[in-house]
Amino acid sequence: MDNREAKFILNAYRPSGQDASDPVFDEALKQTRRDPILRRWFEESVEFDAAMTEKLSAIAPPVGLRENILAGVKITYFAPWINRFGKLSIAAALLVTATIASLIWHNTRPAQLAGWQTNALSVISSLARNESRFDAQSHSAGDLVNWLRANHAPATEKLPDNINKLTSIGCKASSWNGTPVSVICFMRPDGGLIHLVTTAVTPATASGAKSKPIVVHKGGWTTATWREGDKIIMLALEGSPEQLRPYLS
Repeated sequence: MDNREAKFILNAYRPSGQDASDPVFDEALKQTRRDPILRRWFEESVEFDAAMTEKLSAIAPPVGLRENILAGVKITYFAPWINRFGKLSIAAALLVTATIASLIWHNTRPAQLAGWQTNALSVISSLARNESRFDAQSHSAGDLVNWLRANHAPATEKLPDNINKLTSIGCKASSWNGTPVSVICFMRPDGGLIHLVTTAVTPATASGAKSKPIVVHKGGWTTATWREGDKIIMLALEGSPEQLRPYLS
């Protein structure tokens, strides 16, 4: 079993831990013990699922929702005005339920990433798996920014404040469809990684880019993307939006 298969299975793992002894998850859980990167992804995924479960549990259903739904399936012979009132109650309850479901879907549905973003995540994954090497390594982000500029790779004018406080690991220059893209990797205080991706504004990369960060959670990754002058900036980490949010302030 490889990591892709393990992630597919573990996406169904419930955060309360009642699936730990389920043989369906046995091989996938063993894979997390063999691979530190997969283990970190799994721990962050469970944390995210637990947080979502807690938030959804805090949503109180409308008063009388159960009774109104049950009333809708019973055959009754109430007066016409009572029937009309009951139908309106059921309709209102169903509308509220549909609205809540719509909001949940809107906030959690997977959004599409642009081609350059998907390519950047692939480069990051390759670095994390030691399948490729950094072009330069330094614990000083300033040194890495200078290296990128000296090698005509895109670099942000100013590192985000909370990113600038982190210890950098290395950088990598690549390209997507002829557009240069750079990555600087940082170590987070919790032991995880966070990555700063920079590319130039082009018709292909600037589509949908705004001055305020657009956050997307997809495939275990959370990204925040925004435009700064003639550059597009993306922060990315394997984990939940809650884990990324502190680095956007």
